[in-house]
Amino acid sequence: MTQQDRLQQAMMMLELGDIQDRLDALTIVTEERHLPAVPLLVTWLPNADPGTRYLIVKSLTQLPHDDAVPVLLDALRWDDMWTRAAITAALIANGSVVVIDGLMDALRDEKNAVRRAAAKALGKIEIQAQTNTHTIVMRGLSAALLDVDDGVRRFAAEALGRLGAEGKVSELSHALNDKDATVRIAAFRALANIDTPEARNAVRQWSKQ
Repeated sequence: MTQQDRLQQAMMMLELGDIQDRLDALTIVTEERHLPAVPLLVTWLPNADPGTRYLIVKSLTQLPHDDAVPVLLDALRWDDMWTRAAITAALIANGSVVVIDGLMDALRDEKNAVRRAAAKALGKIEIQAQTNTHTIVMRGLSAALLDVDDGVRRFAAEALGRLGAEGKVSELSHALNDKDATVRIAAFRALANIDTPEARNAVRQWSKQ
């Protein structure tokens, strides 16, 4: 059987096979990085059982495609933390403008877990500095430093540090006095990573308290 025949058979199993056929096909299309399978996986994902959902999302991490982004963003609201972590990884692996726009919306979601995932993911996507997208993301993460949820504030601080947010030193300096210790540590590390004279001065002033 040729590679093309194998993939054609896998696509047919994804669409028409029983659960075991579909899982076998999932392995094949993932190994082959077969992007035409993405629409079928997207259709399958919402109605799959929790264990299968996790496997589908792991496959989508290897098959980054904007067609999967809307359903992955919706799936961030699922209660399964392991699948949600896999979804975050899949969105990071894609890292497209479509993903970034969706994550910016997710920063304002009513669920704490969704906002945490969004802040974490934004900090791990490579965003070119001095661009409009970078500016918008910095603004969103800066606002997230004021979130009611400790985890959101922590991930926002970590993200600003990873992205080298030199223009947000003042906001991170304020976070050094956050009521939550993990947020304070994240802000300290972010400022240390930014490492501008202003950032170093903020760390020195805080250390003297």
